[in-house]
Amino acid sequence: MGLKIGDLTASSGMSKAIFDKLNDILSPPLEDTSAEDMEKIRDSWQKLAYSIAKGVIEHIKANMEIYGIQTQGDINTTVTGDTGEALSHPNNHDHEVNLPGAQNDVILTQSNDGTGRVR
Repeated sequence: MGLKIGDLTASSGMSKAIFDKLNDILSPPLEDTSAEDMEKIRDSWQKLAYSIAKGVIEHIKANMEIYGIQTQGDINTTVTGDTGEALSHPNNHDHEVNLPGAQNDVILTQSNDGTGRVR
């Protein structure tokens, strides 16, 4: 699953999850607040939730380190070409090369540091 920030209205993604929790925890003490004021307060909480989600997800994407990734499979390749002339040989000439190369169950290991490879 990709990390989804959401939007300024906290209608989706992490911003919605954060807003929903803020609203659950912070609304009850404000029961006596007018509907108009609560709308303004919730609008601010939505923006706050979006800001937190954006900061957290961008930080994770920029700094998460992934390590220990390996994959396993078969490798099949062919080396083709011509040899060079054997100048020291009396009949110096080229030879065509066509060599198959196969290895089974090769374990391939990640070759970068893993930083920035998260979506």
